[in-house]
Amino acid sequence: MANKTKYSLDTGPIALAIMVAAILFSSAFYFAPAKAQAQLLPSDNSFNQLQHTISVSADSSQEVAPDKVEITFSVVSRGPDSSLLQTENDAKLRQIKEKMIALGVPEANIKTVGYSLDRWSEYNKTQEQYVDLGYQLQNTLRVVSYDTSKAGNIVKDAVQNGANDVSGIQFSLSDAAQKELYGTLLKKAVSEAKAKATSMASSAGVSIVSLGQMSEGYSYVAPMANYAYKGVADSAAGSAPEVSISAGLVKVTASVSASYEVSG
Repeated sequence: MANKTKYSLDTGPIALAIMVAAILFSSAFYFAPAKAQAQLLPSDNSFNQLQHTISVSADSSQEVAPDKVEITFSVVSRGPDSSLLQTENDAKLRQIKEKMIALGVPEANIKTVGYSLDRWSEYNKTQEQYVDLGYQLQNTLRVVSYDTSKAGNIVKDAVQNGANDVSGIQFSLSDAAQKELYGTLLKKAVSEAKAKATSMASSAGVSIVSLGQMSEGYSYVAPMANYAYKGVADSAAGSAPEVSISAGLVKVTASVSASYEVSG
């Protein structure tokens, strides 16, 4: 019994200390939000400054002739012997590259962008099932020329020398041409944005004090010029027709969004 009474007397001061600490903590927590909220309220001056702005947007566009063309084509061969297919395709690819170089295309601009060797099968109506006929080998090349007038001759020579799948022709601007044109258009868009803001401020009876912020945007639309030509491998050599490809125009747009601080 003596031990039980001693335990009860020792815990009294501790319990009292815990209660006092809890009261102090809850009081601090209760009053803290009011102080933090008061610090977050903006002053009258900063609020008024946010209202004295004019926001505008402007853009400048131009259509120009492309100075770059990318043409993708493939040499597709089928047969029972995969090694023989590889030898035949390699010979055709070498011949095509020689023709491209003769047209003035740098060798560095002629690249292999695809290679696949798959089993080849076709559906047999008599047997009512797919029959394995051997292999299909496909080598894909991409040719880049900075003389768009040669696009038709590139396609014609490639087809005459073994390409039997022309999958795409894309006209565009070279990096240097894009950069130069975009710089010119961006300056025009900035000038137009400022002119708009000045006109709006004058009409409202205020004046522009300074530029608040400005952001740019870029748009690039390339012409579509796809030329699909398949099955030439089954035709006689030199049967590829004359190819005339119209490049169309590339449209480049520079846009600007800006806000100006005004007074008055």
